[in-house]
Amino acid sequence: MAFTGQLASLLLLSLLLAVAAAIRPLKEGPMIDAEGREYKSAAARTVEPTVQIECTDASMIIYIKADLFNNGRLVSPEDLFLGGVEYSESSQCRAAALSDTEYIIEAALQNCGSKLTVSADVLTYSNELVFSPPASFHGITRLIPAVVPVSCHYKSTYLVSSSGPQQPFYPPAQYSSGQQSYFSLKLMTDDWRSEMFPSAFYLGDILHLEASYNGPDTRQSKLFIDTCVATLTPDPLSTPRYYFIENHGCVTDAKEGGSNALLKPRTRSHSLQLQLDALLFHLDSRNSVFITCQLKAIFDARKSSPVNKACNYIRGRWENVDGHDGVCRCCDSTCHQPPIQNPMVCGTVTLGPLMIFPSK
Repeated sequence: MAFTGQLASLLLLSLLLAVAAAIRPLKEGPMIDAEGREYKSAAARTVEPTVQIECTDASMIIYIKADLFNNGRLVSPEDLFLGGVEYSESSQCRAAALSDTEYIIEAALQNCGSKLTVSADVLTYSNELVFSPPASFHGITRLIPAVVPVSCHYKSTYLVSSSGPQQPFYPPAQYSSGQQSYFSLKLMTDDWRSEMFPSAFYLGDILHLEASYNGPDTRQSKLFIDTCVATLTPDPLSTPRYYFIENHGCVTDAKEGGSNALLKPRTRSHSLQLQLDALLFHLDSRNSVFITCQLKAIFDARKSSPVNKACNYIRGRWENVDGHDGVCRCCDSTCHQPPIQNPMVCGTVTLGPLMIFPSK
């Protein structure tokens, strides 16, 4: 009897070990979902993001994997767009093929229905990447629509993307080439002593801008501002646009009621300082402004002329920063180029974006 009991115990132990051995490979093996499809455990998967965002000082760049859902089924770039349905037909808001496996959307921060929120010293541009697959001829689809929140966050000293680490925030862009690189247009502090880097301004604030020439023969040159225009994009010919200096150096914005626009007395011949009221475009929700100025450095300019001048409108009359106010008379008509011209170097410089808000 004792022997029979020991034999039964050994058989039971062997059976338990066999069951345990059978359970182990099942536990470590593949998992099956409700529809009978096999998948690996979540802990063992390493999934790369299929949507990545790069934030620049003027745009949001979105990189999208063609395998958007990481399921091996590639989506079409025609089915991807930024913003609501009303932006789905805009070329700037739609995805374009970067390669066979990756798409891209690059849109200005204020475009494609982007929303701006301000919190303390942080500016946030938020939007939605929409995937909207069309139904087939039979009215069915094998991919579901999707919406991916995307955003760019800006601080006074750093630019942060929603999908990456902090990156240094660069000063306002200055676009120039060739001889134009001799010129600069900078945002200055209130005392004009140092350059000021981007921060939020409000209507009623005064902007302090300094235009300079730093090319050959700087000491023998005199800088003039032919025109300055404010726009919502870096393109000075885009609309809407507002010229606040025109007609070869006339500060026409000074004729507007309540304007504080003024060219300051020269401290150096090769630079000019301009104060300007912060401005926004009426009935436009975008809060960034670009300023583009056409500059020129004149050599052997012993006195001003109708096309080489810096004219303020003060107390109902035009006054030239360099004296000889008579050259400003044409500011109310058209200032013509004289037949004999001084040697000069010309350039165009764009500053921006400057963030401006209606109120604090």
